[in-house]
Amino acid sequence: MQNIDGTYPLGENLPTKPNLVTIERQETFPITPQASTGRKDPHSTSKFITRLKKIRNTSQYEVISVPVTVPMVPPPPDPFPKFDAEASKILQQFEDFLVGKAPSDYVKFLLRCYFKDSSRRQGEIGLFMEPLDDLYKMQEAYRSISMKALQVDGPSERQKKLDCAGNKIGRLVSWLEDIWRAGIDGPYGLCVAYNRNRLVWQREAKISR
Repeated sequence: MQNIDGTYPLGENLPTKPNLVTIERQETFPITPQASTGRKDPHSTSKFITRLKKIRNTSQYEVISVPVTVPMVPPPPDPFPKFDAEASKILQQFEDFLVGKAPSDYVKFLLRCYFKDSSRRQGEIGLFMEPLDDLYKMQEAYRSISMKALQVDGPSERQKKLDCAGNKIGRLVSWLEDIWRAGIDGPYGLCVAYNRNRLVWQREAKISR
């Protein structure tokens, strides 16, 4: 105990100075977020998934959301250009088959060979049957391509355009089939149908001009 004059009695331990603990102030520096470039990776996308996280010093868990980057699956290639190229190839084959003639002129050429006295194939119905073998193959191949294009593209404008482009093959087939039916019993029946303008070719060729 301290005396009035500020001294301490003998034998009494002087009070020790308290331990001075230096408390350093810990400065905190805010994290400055990086400036966004404004660009997004076109090949990936971000989404959040939920995970369980154990709470420290407990046996409990909490649900947290974690951002993850998921690569984007690229769209499948457009198959239509392939079908368009195949269709164009058949149309070129059709043009080569006509040897540069229009379908209506090709039919007129066959009829001339059929009726002309000086023709070596006068009266031969095979003039109209033989071309059908090749035309049937072209027609079926084109129809198959058009159906495939419809399945992958639906009734789109380009699919409709592709389908209409092949109509001239079917039109020529129908003309030759009609002529063959008219002349199946001989030149007389075909001659009568021709003179009376009963052939499908005569009607449709005038409309298409």
